[in-house]
Amino acid sequence: MAGTETKPQSDWRRYIEKPLPRPQAREQILPGSIPSPSFYLMMTASTVIATLGLLADSAAVIIGAMLIAPLMAPIISLAFGAVSWDGQLVLRSALIAGSGSLLCILIAFLTTYSIGYQMAGPEIVARMRPSMLDLGVAIAAGAAAAYTLTRPNTSATLAGIAIAVALVPPLCTVGIALALDNEASIEVGVAWDSLSAKRPFILFLTNLVGIAFAATVVFFLQYFRRQPRGIGAMAIAFTCLLVVVPSLTHGLQELLVRNKVQRSLIDESEKIIGADQEIRFTSITTRFDGESIVIRVEVIDGAKVVTQEFSNELQQRMRALVEMPVQLEIGVIPERIYRGLDTARLPSRSPPPATTTDAQNE
Repeated sequence: MAGTETKPQSDWRRYIEKPLPRPQAREQILPGSIPSPSFYLMMTASTVIATLGLLADSAAVIIGAMLIAPLMAPIISLAFGAVSWDGQLVLRSALIAGSGSLLCILIAFLTTYSIGYQMAGPEIVARMRPSMLDLGVAIAAGAAAAYTLTRPNTSATLAGIAIAVALVPPLCTVGIALALDNEASIEVGVAWDSLSAKRPFILFLTNLVGIAFAATVVFFLQYFRRQPRGIGAMAIAFTCLLVVVPSLTHGLQELLVRNKVQRSLIDESEKIIGADQEIRFTSITTRFDGESIVIRVEVIDGAKVVTQEFSNELQQRMRALVEMPVQLEIGVIPERIYRGLDTARLPSRSPPPATTTDAQNE
């Protein structure tokens, strides 16, 4: 009887990287809870870089600060300590994360105050608007960080994860807002309460809770899914997540209203003046003032069709679209266009003949 032939099979399962054993994973995560001098040194450096980047309104500098910021490590170790019910690890991680956060706020405040800077640029104002989108980014980044730490071959992605979720820039914005108070808010034309330390601090808490929650879920599924204490840690993490959600729903609503305004403003203008007329919008800014929205636009009106009646009609249309009180401000920029001529096609002109006096002088 002929031997049974076996079909060649590619054992793809050997390419699946298994998570580290629990003791090794703990040893991998434990250094994040140690208050070493290098942690505070890197925290100071990243804070200074992020603060100067925010004041200079430089996204590239802010990204550089995110790369060297070490604040995610104690948050991950806190999540591991929570799901394993290691009270000492939780306490130590919370202390290092809290002290690092306070150090960041203090350095940002002193840096801004010593420079005497009194302008809040777009990078600062952008961190005054936390929303549910930020929570989604934090959850995804926390899950990726926890997964990466339990699989050493994926450690190269940690830099990208640090950029994806911003921990240090919101804390720096808290210190900057405390130093600037309300003086800069008048200069940039935003609402009185928009330049406050509360909103960027909510953004930081959102990132912290989102990262901790996602890391707890990853550790639970890999190491503690059969233990009742892991389920209790999951319940606590989910409760903390629900605490920050109400403060983010309003930010998401504002974001959706801004998006609707910017999408509809040009279309509604064309409906009023007609498609044959042309005005060009050079900038559109929106801010919320209590229960109303203030829309400021800059337009180039070569056809001179922007009038008070046009402004009133556009304001009424935007009010109906967003279903809330609207205050519209239109700034008209004078336009003068010079078009270059093709000098090669112009007829050449001979120089004027020299007069007798000029000839004698030569």
